[in-house]
Amino acid sequence: MTNDENTKPTAHIGKKILVVGATGFLGSKIVQNLVLEKNTVVRAMSRRCASAGTNTALEWVKGDMMDPTSLDAALKNVDVVISSANGYMKETLETDFLGNKNLIEAAARAKIKRFVFLSIVNCEEASSVPHFHAKKVAEDLIKASGVPYVFVRAPAFLDQSSDYIANGVKSGRFYAVGDMTTKWSYVMTDDLAPCLVKAAIYSGEDINNNTIDIGWSDGPKSQKELAEIVSAVTNTKLSMWVVPWIVFHLFKYPTKLFSELGYDLIQMFLFFKKGSFVSDITKQERFLGSAPTSKGAITRWAESNKLKP
Repeated sequence: MTNDENTKPTAHIGKKILVVGATGFLGSKIVQNLVLEKNTVVRAMSRRCASAGTNTALEWVKGDMMDPTSLDAALKNVDVVISSANGYMKETLETDFLGNKNLIEAAARAKIKRFVFLSIVNCEEASSVPHFHAKKVAEDLIKASGVPYVFVRAPAFLDQSSDYIANGVKSGRFYAVGDMTTKWSYVMTDDLAPCLVKAAIYSGEDINNNTIDIGWSDGPKSQKELAEIVSAVTNTKLSMWVVPWIVFHLFKYPTKLFSELGYDLIQMFLFFKKGSFVSDITKQERFLGSAPTSKGAITRWAESNKLKP
């Protein structure tokens, strides 16, 4: 696991764990962390067959969230599910609504002992953001299913498969959204993946039916604060390039006409403007160990992107 801060040891349980979304940007990191855990059998679900050279410690299974029959097969003899699957960044929101519904119903039929579901901080307050709303709908369906759950709620990802912040820093720029003062929470996926794994292998039942926000120990950051930390860590003088809120307001509805994803992202940024996209890490530290500091996370992010001098 990659969190370099002080973490609380977690007792392990011998379980078969299915990772849904195993080939995604975050899902692959969940799998990498999970195979290092003792007393676990890891089953990774993909719509395609495992590629050559795949880790032999993994048990691969073909499954499609839009195909309930394939889900029943994938969940056979599984104790715990970790789902980080999403469709909004790739194809369509149908996976986030109907696909999650299918997975939840299959988990209930299989009598899964714990459903670890990747959700989003304060998604219940963001009905205007389609993929945030999809998470709240899925949370409600999981609760209604009776399957014991852990909702791991992520804030904004510091890193992405296509990392626009890192690309900007390499050019001496920091691309900011909206303004320089509004604060929201962040996480690095290298820290989020171990949190999902810890939630899955946690031995006590006291973690069940909890909603756990993930964040940094020193709290949310404004774009100005984030840029200052990045600048200090990378020893780079950064010029600030700010896209003001008015631009998002002006382009919101025109974008909706031709891009479902673009509209979704604009609505997300406008939700950030409200100042309520802030993690409460109390349960993170209780169940999953100490949260990293912003500087610690950003330092590791800079190293992984070869930004440090």
